[in-house]
Amino acid sequence: MSIFFHIILKSGHSVDAKDFEILKILDINCRISYSKVTEIINLPLRKVSNRIDNLIKQNIIARFTVQFNYNSLGYRHYIGSVGPAEGKMANIIFQELKFINEIYRIWELIDGTFTISFFCRDAKHLEEVINNILNIGAELHDYTETRVHFPSDIPYSLTDWQIIFYLLSNSRASKKEIALALNISEKTVNRRIRRMVNMKLISFIPEINFEAISGFIPAVVTLETIGPSKRIYLKMKEDRSIKYWRNAGSVSPSIVLFIYGKNMKDIYNMYRKLENREDIKRASLTFVVRNFENSTLIEDAVLEKIQGG
Repeated sequence: MSIFFHIILKSGHSVDAKDFEILKILDINCRISYSKVTEIINLPLRKVSNRIDNLIKQNIIARFTVQFNYNSLGYRHYIGSVGPAEGKMANIIFQELKFINEIYRIWELIDGTFTISFFCRDAKHLEEVINNILNIGAELHDYTETRVHFPSDIPYSLTDWQIIFYLLSNSRASKKEIALALNISEKTVNRRIRRMVNMKLISFIPEINFEAISGFIPAVVTLETIGPSKRIYLKMKEDRSIKYWRNAGSVSPSIVLFIYGKNMKDIYNMYRKLENREDIKRASLTFVVRNFENSTLIEDAVLEKIQGG
């Protein structure tokens, strides 16, 4: 595969290796205590606190939020590839895609196309979303439903949904703060969060604004697998040399990885390593120019769960 290298100019804030270490630790569980972070990366508590504060002030960490099983809201999750129709400008399409409420994330790629993450309740709703995409002058090249990596057969209680709704906007909130806001006991909050964590029903994550980071290049790798994509994806997670972000995930019948590196060579070396795996049939690589995230749909759906009792 031939790759055309481009210079991506950014005016964002620089981060160093320690910042990235902190971001990856927070991505596993952003409710982790700062003192625990100091043990992992061997930095004084004050420096850890200052670094995280700076990442927030620079809008690199846009907010702390929570992930859970979206299927429990009655939604199915898809990843698709979109491009401008003939005569349409990519910049206009990017802005128009933002107004389609079902679209959760948009990654604009350097070739002028977009990778989108979106939700639909059923086949009819999926058809409506596709028509909305086409009506703005875009072409939907392909799409596929993603695999769910949260238990699908364990229900959330009403109290769980209330806590999740609060955590969507601040997943580092203290249990006391949550208890006061929801008018329930701190013991109840502690018990419900512990249950959801132990049963792997939720994960606490930072929402990262990639555009605010300079000296950082994100890219999308699409891999067509030989064999079950979930098993292959889980193996890839064990390889620490492959620097991918949380947005990585397995979809049937392929894997989409959002990787990052300090330069083009770093990205290309990771791509070649993935491409040459025996369980990979085909691979493609393109670079991310900017991204957008919209959580309104999920917040509204969780609120419906709460109001529905």
